Amino acid sequence: MTLRITHLNLGVSDLEETERFYRDALELPVERRGPDLCVRWDELTVVFTENPPSARGKFHIGFRVESASEVDAWAKRLRGRNVRVIGEPISQDGERRFYFLDPDQYELEIYSEG
Repeated sequence: MTLRITHLNLGVSDLEETERFYRDALELPVERRGPDLCVRWDELTVVFTENPPSARGKFHIGFRVESASEVDAWAKRLRGRNVRVIGEPISQDGERRFYFLDPDQYELEIYSEG
Protein backbone atom coordinates (compact mmCIF):
# COMPACT_ATOMS: atom_id res chain seq x y z
CA MET A 1 0.00 0.00 0.00
CA THR A 2 1.43 3.42 -0.99
CA LEU A 3 0.74 6.62 0.89
CA ARG A 4 0.81 9.94 -0.98
CA ILE A 5 0.79 13.31 0.65
CA THR A 6 -2.20 15.25 -0.68
CA HIS A 7 -2.47 18.29 1.53
CA LEU A 8 -0.79 20.32 4.21
CA ASN A 9 -2.69 22.63 6.55
CA LEU A 10 -0.95 25.69 7.99
CA GLY A 11 -2.27 28.16 10.53
CA VAL A 12 -1.82 31.84 9.65
CA SER A 13 -2.51 35.05 11.53
CA ASP A 14 -4.06 37.02 8.62
CA LEU A 15 -5.73 35.07 5.82
CA GLU A 16 -6.11 38.08 3.50
CA GLU A 17 -2.42 38.98 3.82
CA THR A 18 -1.52 35.34 3.15
CA GLU A 19 -3.75 35.32 0.07
CA ARG A 20 -2.10 38.47 -1.31
CA PHE A 21 1.37 37.01 -0.71
CA TYR A 22 0.81 33.68 -2.44
CA ARG A 23 -1.31 35.18 -5.24
CA ASP A 24 0.59 38.43 -5.90
CA ALA A 25 4.18 37.82 -4.78
CA LEU A 26 4.47 34.16 -5.81
CA GLU A 27 1.87 34.34 -8.62
CA LEU A 28 0.21 31.09 -7.55
CA PRO A 29 -3.46 30.27 -8.11
CA VAL A 30 -5.39 30.58 -4.88
CA GLU A 31 -8.93 29.51 -4.08
CA ARG A 32 -11.16 30.26 -1.11
CA ARG A 33 -12.85 27.16 0.27
CA GLY A 34 -15.17 28.14 3.10
CA PRO A 35 -13.07 29.87 5.75
CA ASP A 36 -9.83 28.49 4.26
CA LEU A 37 -7.46 29.51 1.49
CA CYS A 38 -6.13 26.78 -0.80
CA VAL A 39 -3.09 26.77 -3.07
CA ARG A 40 -3.22 23.73 -5.32
CA TRP A 41 -0.61 21.95 -7.40
CA ASP A 42 -1.11 18.70 -9.28
CA GLU A 43 -1.59 16.36 -6.34
CA LEU A 44 -0.77 18.64 -3.42
CA THR A 45 -2.92 21.30 -1.80
CA VAL A 46 -1.65 23.67 0.87
CA VAL A 47 -4.58 24.84 3.01
CA PHE A 48 -4.18 28.02 5.05
CA THR A 49 -6.52 28.49 8.02
CA GLU A 50 -6.77 31.63 10.10
CA ASN A 51 -5.30 30.21 13.28
CA PRO A 52 -1.89 31.49 14.38
CA PRO A 53 0.74 28.76 14.40
CA SER A 54 2.50 27.98 17.64
CA ALA A 55 5.83 26.80 16.19
CA ARG A 56 6.62 28.13 12.73
CA GLY A 57 10.29 27.17 12.42
CA LYS A 58 9.88 23.39 12.30
CA PHE A 59 9.58 23.00 8.52
CA HIS A 60 9.59 24.88 5.25
CA ILE A 61 7.94 24.71 1.84
CA GLY A 62 10.18 24.14 -1.20
CA PHE A 63 9.47 25.20 -4.78
CA ARG A 64 11.60 23.73 -7.58
CA VAL A 65 12.33 25.68 -10.77
CA GLU A 66 14.11 24.55 -13.92
CA SER A 67 17.40 26.48 -13.75
CA ALA A 68 19.83 28.42 -11.58
CA SER A 69 19.00 31.57 -13.54
CA GLU A 70 15.33 31.17 -12.57
CA VAL A 71 16.37 30.94 -8.91
CA ASP A 72 18.21 34.26 -9.25
CA ALA A 73 15.30 35.85 -11.13
CA TRP A 74 12.86 34.81 -8.39
CA ALA A 75 15.11 36.24 -5.67
CA LYS A 76 15.23 39.56 -7.52
CA ARG A 77 11.49 39.52 -8.19
CA LEU A 78 10.58 38.82 -4.57
CA ARG A 79 12.92 41.52 -3.25
CA GLY A 80 11.21 43.92 -5.65
CA ARG A 81 7.90 42.95 -4.07
CA ASN A 82 9.21 43.67 -0.56
CA VAL A 83 9.34 40.01 0.43
CA ARG A 84 11.85 39.23 3.16
CA VAL A 85 14.56 37.23 1.36
CA ILE A 86 17.13 35.61 3.63
CA GLY A 87 20.59 36.20 2.17
CA GLU A 88 21.62 35.72 -1.44
CA PRO A 89 21.03 32.65 -3.61
CA ILE A 90 23.76 30.07 -3.05
CA SER A 91 25.11 27.17 -5.10
CA GLN A 92 26.02 23.95 -3.32
CA ASP A 93 26.30 20.31 -4.39
CA GLY A 94 24.98 21.08 -7.88
CA GLU A 95 21.92 22.94 -6.63
CA ARG A 96 21.11 26.64 -6.43
CA ARG A 97 18.71 27.93 -3.77
CA PHE A 98 17.55 30.78 -1.60
CA TYR A 99 15.15 31.14 1.30
CA PHE A 100 12.48 33.71 2.12
CA LEU A 101 9.63 34.25 4.56
CA ASP A 102 5.89 34.51 4.10
CA PRO A 103 3.75 36.89 6.21
CA ASP A 104 3.61 34.39 9.10
CA GLN A 105 7.38 33.78 9.02
CA TYR A 106 7.09 30.35 7.42
CA GLU A 107 10.34 29.66 5.62
CA LEU A 108 10.05 29.01 1.89
CA GLU A 109 12.74 27.92 -0.55
CA ILE A 110 13.14 28.22 -4.30
CA TYR A 111 15.76 25.89 -5.75
CA SER A 112 17.00 24.24 -8.92
CA GLU A 113 18.75 20.89 -9.30
CA GLY A 114 21.73 20.41 -11.56
